[in-house]
Amino acid sequence: MKKFFAVFVVFSAGWAVTGSAQKPIDLKFNLATGENYDYNMDVDMSTTGDFGGQSIDVKNTMMLGYHFTVLGDSAGWKKLSATISKIVMNVNTGGMSISYDSDKPVDSTDVTGGMLGKVLGQMKGAKFGFTMNEKGQIGSVTGVNELVERMQANVPGASEMGAGLGNSFSEDNFRQNMQQAFGAYPGKPVKPGDTWTSTTSSTASGMKLETANAYTLESVSGSIANIKVNSKLSTASTDSAAAGISGTTTGNIMFDIPTGIAIDGNTETSLDIKVKEQGQTIPMTTDIKMKLTGKKP
Repeated sequence: MKKFFAVFVVFSAGWAVTGSAQKPIDLKFNLATGENYDYNMDVDMSTTGDFGGQSIDVKNTMMLGYHFTVLGDSAGWKKLSATISKIVMNVNTGGMSISYDSDKPVDSTDVTGGMLGKVLGQMKGAKFGFTMNEKGQIGSVTGVNELVERMQANVPGASEMGAGLGNSFSEDNFRQNMQQAFGAYPGKPVKPGDTWTSTTSSTASGMKLETANAYTLESVSGSIANIKVNSKLSTASTDSAAAGISGTTTGNIMFDIPTGIAIDGNTETSLDIKVKEQGQTIPMTTDIKMKLTGKKP
């Protein structure tokens, strides 16, 4: 009888642990009005290709930091303000290297780097706004296009560079960045092992992309959810600027369950790209490593 009781206790304890671990979680954006969130995105991108026998080899790294504040909540949509807190950019192409760090003085002897510093210097501390619901869907975005216009207008002689950066930092680009941080919410309670999907459309360098996302809740440890990301990217059928784009994104993102904010993540994207330029089709490959970090200050 004692032996049976001991086995029963061990079995019950094991069942309780397993049952607890499998309890569904409701992961959603849940920052309250007045709360803040610091979010950093580090990108390491390498592009290689061939243009009429001329080698293409571009390596870029970029770090962009945001400070978000929830200003209010109306009809399920949270109103947030965003402040750009830090910008770091390094570009290496054709034997030329350009660097900028918003926390360091601009090298006045470097003409190109100095011009880049003047353009990007308009961004640090800039504020804009957006709305987002608990599913991570972005509603309205305000102030981003106005910021780009100021960048281009307030730096004489840098209009071309500002235009290029404007294509990289736009409302659509901002939505894509936020998709990396908030696009994994399932919209329903899930437990470890559950998978859910979504499809998104975006634009990169004038090319329309469609992304089929699959997310899996791999594990829950305390208040942290570990979500696996597995996405397939392709050119939208209506796009005529690109002969074709195909690729994948894989990685994991850790979320704080009570607030729903992404606190740590690593993803890798591999793209095969064919671009139409001057009557030629240029084959290129792009590899992107992205590191996401976030915290409540």
